[in-house]
Amino acid sequence: MPIYKHHQLNSIANLWVWHITEDEQSLAKSIPLTPHCNERLQAMSHSNQRKGFLAVRSLVEIAGLSLNQLIYTTDGKPYLEHGPHISFSHTKDFAAVAIGHAPLGVDVERHRAKVKRVAKKFVNPADQAPQQTIAELTDLWCAKESMYKAISMPGIRFSKDIFVDLSTPKKEIAIYRDQTYDLFRYAWQGHSCVVTIKNQV
Repeated sequence: MPIYKHHQLNSIANLWVWHITEDEQSLAKSIPLTPHCNERLQAMSHSNQRKGFLAVRSLVEIAGLSLNQLIYTTDGKPYLEHGPHISFSHTKDFAAVAIGHAPLGVDVERHRAKVKRVAKKFVNPADQAPQQTIAELTDLWCAKESMYKAISMPGIRFSKDIFVDLSTPKKEIAIYRDQTYDLFRYAWQGHSCVVTIKNQV
């Protein structure tokens, strides 16, 4: 079944995850794309990228939104002009969509050894988070990447500007300057997924 997970994160946000097991043709048949979505799809050269794109659009429709509502910034960030906040992410095997009534971001990543080699690019010495294993570092990367998507400001440095605190399990947070975001972390089948949602308090 394509819908792998659906989580109500809090009172204002939800996460949908799609397990990409279909081939590209099957995914394309299941969803009517807008001309703009078709244009973006045709510009993608790699099949895995196209399948992730299609799975994300399927989730948007399952969440009750129309693809006609999607608009993109000049750097490709999706948003809804008259709707809730939205964020996308996908890997080869999974796609994720987070939707809510506050700024948010989602990132899903496969656990890969490469994350250890690039850790210095995203680990902040002030981070209160375990960093010994590939899974732990991937969690931290996802937290930073989803926070970056939620803030939506160019030039932010993961290793200096974003601080992650996972020391309190029921209140994990990420902070950028005076902005605090709540973190929601998940793991399955060698993947990490994190959603950040701007704290409403």
